[in-house]
Amino acid sequence: MANEQKQGVGAQGQQGSGLQEGRSESSVVPDKDYNLVSVLYHALQGAETYSKYVQDAQKQGDQELASFFGEVRQEELRLAERAKQLLGQRLSGGGRAGQGGTRGSA
Repeated sequence: MANEQKQGVGAQGQQGSGLQEGRSESSVVPDKDYNLVSVLYHALQGAETYSKYVQDAQKQGDQELASFFGEVRQEELRLAERAKQLLGQRLSGGGRAGQGGTRGSA
């Protein structure tokens, strides 16, 4: 039973394990779309966190580290933007795989 709980908690990075079980009753949103929303959320959350890291490094006078954290933040924002575009494409097609290039790419 403890293993089942751990599987559900750690399912974010694992395709099909635990996450699908926990969402079986609310299958209105396909797992792939849910995962895409999750990537978008976590990328934006990461970017916000890295902004704080930039500020901390600047306060401590470490410009090299502040610059590095800034680069990491920019990468997260780039990934969030890409996830947002992909999500928009899927939502505009009604969320179905029948929209051109999305068929067969599960």
